[in-house]
Amino acid sequence: MPGSLQGSPHLLRRAIRSDFQVMRIASVAIVLVGAAVLACRPVVPQIPLDVWSFEGFEVRTYVPADPVGLVYFFHGTNGSAGFAAKVEATDVINELGRRGYGIVATESTQRTGLKRWDVSSASMTANPDLARLARLHEALLTDYGLSSMTPIFGIGMSNGARMVSLFGQAFWDAGHPVAAVVPHSGKVANPVRNAGGLTVPALFLISENDTTVDNDETYADYATTQANGVATLLLAKPEEPISWSRFVRIPEIDQEEAVAVYDALVATGIWDATGVRAVSLGEAESRIGGLSYPVSGSDREIRNQLKVVLALHQFTATYRIQIADFFDARLP
Repeated sequence: MPGSLQGSPHLLRRAIRSDFQVMRIASVAIVLVGAAVLACRPVVPQIPLDVWSFEGFEVRTYVPADPVGLVYFFHGTNGSAGFAAKVEATDVINELGRRGYGIVATESTQRTGLKRWDVSSASMTANPDLARLARLHEALLTDYGLSSMTPIFGIGMSNGARMVSLFGQAFWDAGHPVAAVVPHSGKVANPVRNAGGLTVPALFLISENDTTVDNDETYADYATTQANGVATLLLAKPEEPISWSRFVRIPEIDQEEAVAVYDALVATGIWDATGVRAVSLGEAESRIGGLSYPVSGSDREIRNQLKVVLALHQFTATYRIQIADFFDARLP
């Protein structure tokens, strides 16, 4: 990377603008097509995840006979292995399962406080999360009779984005067959950055209106990965209008209830009658957390869907096809 660009995210952003604009146009097209074709059906698990415990920590797995690869999922702050059961994660898992991938989701060692992954060290022995993941991986290979050359993939959200970059690079450096990682809404972990950046293929996903993390950090990671000569792609989720069909993705909500949710949201004045945001992004973000809805038991998932619509800090399945294609292209 040219020295004049180091430490200057704005210059980095300008340097990759032409590539990024092409990807953004593609992202908008994907969102529009995806919203029309896929949002009108409930997202239900098509891949059965077994729930069990490894060394006292919850694990959720689906391992078919002779999987094409194993995909590890990493939750964000205050998360758990239950991340794999949320609507958007389920949609991604369904797509990967259809293509023959095995799924592994577990949780950080830190189970109090912020419940975050340890991203401070790349040591496979000193970092308790990496050490346990290494033991878990070996146990899965043994229990399912898998080859040690089974490709390894990872997807992580927020703090999990940093963890998936650390996991992927540390496992690769230790000789494991890491094929690709997907950091979603988060930067590459500092130990990896400080060592020169990722040398494993990476698909970076960001949300354009994210106010929780600095997207410029991801632009910088993307540029560094390119400079390292590694296959990489960056996709940015744009904001979109709300539609009642968005809420049908939640299995507990039928079409009539979804329309009622949409009408209630329009009545708040946050969105107009066409579903377009009518207030500032800051006001919309601050108000959606306190809204009540005309259905019971689905408030959290409705808020998650609104964050996806607003392109805020939220895991999204918008690019599940692109994720699966990126993984497929890295298979041996």
